Amino acid sequence: MAEIIQLKGNVQYQITLDPGVWIFDDRKKRIDEFFEKKDHDDELLTYQKQVGKQWDRELKEGAAIPTEKSEKAFVYKKDISGDWGIPFAPFLNNSNPGENVTKVIFHIEDGNTVEIDWKEALEGILWFAVDGKPIRENGPIYFLYGDGRNRMSPIKGIKAIELV
Repeated sequence: MAEIIQLKGNVQYQITLDPGVWIFDDRKKRIDEFFEKKDHDDELLTYQKQVGKQWDRELKEGAAIPTEKSEKAFVYKKDISGDWGIPFAPFLNNSNPGENVTKVIFHIEDGNTVEIDWKEALEGILWFAVDGKPIRENGPIYFLYGDGRNRMSPIKGIKAIELV
């Protein structure tokens, strides 16, 4: 299993992906959050959100400002359990792909490849942690389609990603 993955092919910049540091990335989300249905705000829901914000604001008024020591303790105790993923699009876009890129090929450890459409890759998710721990078995990442249709059988064992 590779610890880092090379993003290569028809790109201006070859990028090295290191999933070990993504737990600190602000773009990460729990896998479930990627597939939650979006609430459609109606008047009552909007009103409830506004009241909730006002309630939170009133509760915080007069509260002591946390010290640096307590802030560090909070960050240390931050809950990182669960399954985590990160959108694939920023990495694809940062590689500055060629204008004629239409496919993304995942090179798998067993020598096989999986080819997907460029637009589906842009909507994809890189799953990098299970139960708060880096993926070791068939990892370090799994690929999920943006709609989650392969959530029970993600693309695993990825050792390189090629844009063509």
